[in-house]
Amino acid sequence: MSNISSRRRNYLLTPHRRDGLIEWMKSMLMHSFVLDALETTGADTFSHFEVLIDEHRKLTDQYLLDGDISQNNKATAFVPSRLKQLVPQVGTFYTRLPLRKAFEAYNQKYGITKRRHICISFNEIRHILNLAQIIAMTDSYKGERLGLLPPLAPNGSSVGGGLNYEKKEGETDDQAVKAWTSMTATPRREPDESDDSPHNGDNDIPKERSRAMCDRSESIAIEEAFSLLPDRTTLPGPKLICFDGDQTLYSDGANFESNPRLAKYLFLLLKHGVTIAVVTAAGYEYQAAKYELRLSGLLAYFKEKGLEGDDLERFYIFGGECNYLLRLGADYKLHAVKENGPGGWMNSTKHMPEAPGNWSESEVQSVLDMAEASFQAAMKDQNMRARIIRKKRSVGLIPKADEKMTREALDEAVLRIQSELDNSKINLPFCAFNGGRDAWVDVGNKRVGVQVLQSYLGVPPEESLHIGDQFLNTGNDFAARSVCPCVWITSPEETSYILKSILRLAGVPLMAILNPVGYQDKKQVNGTKDQKGIEKKVDFDEMERRTSRLAMDVFTGEMIPLQAASRDT
Repeated sequence: MSNISSRRRNYLLTPHRRDGLIEWMKSMLMHSFVLDALETTGADTFSHFEVLIDEHRKLTDQYLLDGDISQNNKATAFVPSRLKQLVPQVGTFYTRLPLRKAFEAYNQKYGITKRRHICISFNEIRHILNLAQIIAMTDSYKGERLGLLPPLAPNGSSVGGGLNYEKKEGETDDQAVKAWTSMTATPRREPDESDDSPHNGDNDIPKERSRAMCDRSESIAIEEAFSLLPDRTTLPGPKLICFDGDQTLYSDGANFESNPRLAKYLFLLLKHGVTIAVVTAAGYEYQAAKYELRLSGLLAYFKEKGLEGDDLERFYIFGGECNYLLRLGADYKLHAVKENGPGGWMNSTKHMPEAPGNWSESEVQSVLDMAEASFQAAMKDQNMRARIIRKKRSVGLIPKADEKMTREALDEAVLRIQSELDNSKINLPFCAFNGGRDAWVDVGNKRVGVQVLQSYLGVPPEESLHIGDQFLNTGNDFAARSVCPCVWITSPEETSYILKSILRLAGVPLMAILNPVGYQDKKQVNGTKDQKGIEKKVDFDEMERRTSRLAMDVFTGEMIPLQAASRDT
């Protein structure tokens, strides 16, 4: 069900479900493929993409300085770069993107230039962009701003082509990329998916048992490598990583229950200074127990592994896109972060024009009224077997029991309300999105949510990363593109792969990861032990069995008695 839902959200058949930059890159690479020259010209084409992005970043920064435009308007400011003219939808790049390096690493691993019948796909370009972004955030590309970019020639292009910049101190060694190429393959796509849909990977991988053994071996190597670092060592990479919930950390409509690999990677990131925030559309106000149910397996893993102190407090959840901020406490439970008063997150972010602390309740209700009326009309016009629910900061169009709504009907409902709100006099930020099985309008969006976290935690955009699965314009991750670097995934398996890649490219523990032999007796990452001194293991099967005693309607947040839930199913 979750894979079907993912495909429905991302199926690229209509113009509003296309990514302009990736489609343009694919069209440029198509020429080389048709001429059977991708092997000799592919890397140079990606180098040219780098030049255009560098130029775009340079001119964007110059425009901001000359025009004194705020950072919030950066993504929508008119920038007369060549890339902007070629791809009018292109937004902001907060870091340089080493696309040639990423392409060469990806090609070494998958041999895409050796193909003669299948051209490079949308998903392969997506994977290359993802890899380039995480390389950029784990080496000296990270944080390069106006003064550090190559100078521009009078015609606006980078001097010297922008390709031969000197390697700077601290830049990731080629060995880091070699480490990435040695990892197991990205998760395999479903066999019935379209070649151009953002599926879960592109290449065959070993059988499930062999893959599990490889994953376990790599996971142990990473954990042992981190045990060699001095205590409190900060991971060289992003300082704040924000995650979508459904289809990113757990399957669509499900809970985080049985994913030990992903739990381990999140644990390691927290242990080494990274702040983790789940920025989700799920809005249960400040009813912490409902968020805890959705993340039950992850929180249990943290407890069993003995995560403590500041490491615990670097885990946040932002419910309702940007409306309800909670933080993990020493009792391994989520607690509401104070909104107002000294140190309150709403109070301390009021300097941001779109921050929730500046919203008027009358405008909030106006957005919800318009959304409810628009959904009612769409439901009537399209004979949708659905019902509408209204929460404090959102309105949802959800299916009736045992019913489904078509992708086209949901898209129509979303695009209608987007157009109506865009043309209204309401100035509040909003998010209207197709969730795969449902459609929602939230007051606020993930652009605001990520910005609030950046401001509240003091993390600059270029050191932030958002990972999600809905980056098309009917998705709710789309807005985050304008405020930080992003990684586009399509499943929790891909999220695990991205985090593993970040760890492998982090640099400091690289040699131990490449050659774990000899480190078997080194200290392990701290975990709780039983009375015999044996480290405890998290039994995810038992955790899933326990949480299955509880049932919750993920749409409404209503807790359902187990017997009633059993009758419904």
